[in-house]
Amino acid sequence: MKSELKITLLYITIGILWIFLSDHFVLLFITKNTQEQITNFQNIKGCFFVISTGLLLFTLLKRHNSAIRQKIEELKEKSSELKKTNNELENYFFLASHDLQEPNRTIISFLTNLEKKHKNSLDEQGHKYIKFAIDGAYYMRKSILNLQQHTKIGKNLNYKNIDLNLVINNILKEYENTLTPDNITLSRLPIIKTDGNLIYLIFKNLIENAIKFKKDNEKLHISITYKEHPDHWEFTCSDNGIGIDEEYHEKIFQLFQRLNSNIENKGTGVGLSITKKAVEILGGKIQIDATRNQGSSFYFTLPKKQ
Repeated sequence: MKSELKITLLYITIGILWIFLSDHFVLLFITKNTQEQITNFQNIKGCFFVISTGLLLFTLLKRHNSAIRQKIEELKEKSSELKKTNNELENYFFLASHDLQEPNRTIISFLTNLEKKHKNSLDEQGHKYIKFAIDGAYYMRKSILNLQQHTKIGKNLNYKNIDLNLVINNILKEYENTLTPDNITLSRLPIIKTDGNLIYLIFKNLIENAIKFKKDNEKLHISITYKEHPDHWEFTCSDNGIGIDEEYHEKIFQLFQRLNSNIENKGTGVGLSITKKAVEILGGKIQIDATRNQGSSFYFTLPKKQ
């Protein structure tokens, strides 16, 4: 039975019962000569009132519920279309980035051979131009690979118990030529149920971001801590790097947003966007607390999984 019909029948039943029961109370205070007339009048008037208002209520509820059901169906349809569009865009980005790799490799190869073949005939300015072109091609290649990674992230999730201490140790092995034990402070991290690839990617990108944007005249220091809450974990990755102005706190998480245009030692503007996407896929949120020249602290949460 539909909800509007249930509500209407319940309203009519309670109204009619009230009319007949209330009559017994009214009859205690009137004379016998007028009892029958008053009772019939009250019954007719009451039933008409209850039935008419019940029908009105039914009409209003039906119209209201129909509108709600229509909106739900429209939202489902829009959601399906949006999901389809997102999938098409992801496939387009993946195919486009894949197709761009071959001409990019050709550019790097020809420029490298050009420099080798005409090494003695090129002046200093010519070598400088070729170096800029090769660096730009390598930067493009890195951007293409990062774009591929961004489109593929979150596919085939596999939740299992992950020891975050092992995750961090494996990441530090990748940067053993850059980081020493003196560069990082770790609290004893928990074992959580999550996707191993995504959590690895999150911590790796945050550590790599700290390395890229460290101060030139100060020893890098990274700190990773956590807090446990009833329904989620909260992790903090802090560094003493160059920091960032508050006006850019949201912008840095957008795709291809770079606050420093120096190609040689900075990123492509994809790393933190990937990090944010990975955190959100896992059901969490990420934010930054930073000030220029005073380091950065990235906070992200992950829900507890049973």
